[in-house]
Amino acid sequence: MEVLKFNLPQMEEKVLEMMIQMGFFSNKDEAVRTAVIKYAMDLGLLKPEEIWKEIENYKRRKITPEQLMKDLEAIENETQNFLRH
Repeated sequence: MEVLKFNLPQMEEKVLEMMIQMGFFSNKDEAVRTAVIKYAMDLGLLKPEEIWKEIENYKRRKITPEQLMKDLEAIENETQNFLRH
């Protein structure tokens, strides 16, 4: 993965921060990657079928049902602890 650095005008920076604060994206990198893919699709450079093929070929984490339950319980506990404070 290549690292890029670029400047955004103030308005675009504010919009980017709002999208992250509102929970649409977890960070700026994710938001920018998504914007590039969306724009490429709008221009006809990428087709939805190609995107789905990439998603389907992505290595998935192997997880047992038991581990999934443990992970979900941990998330629920973290959420409850967060809401208490």
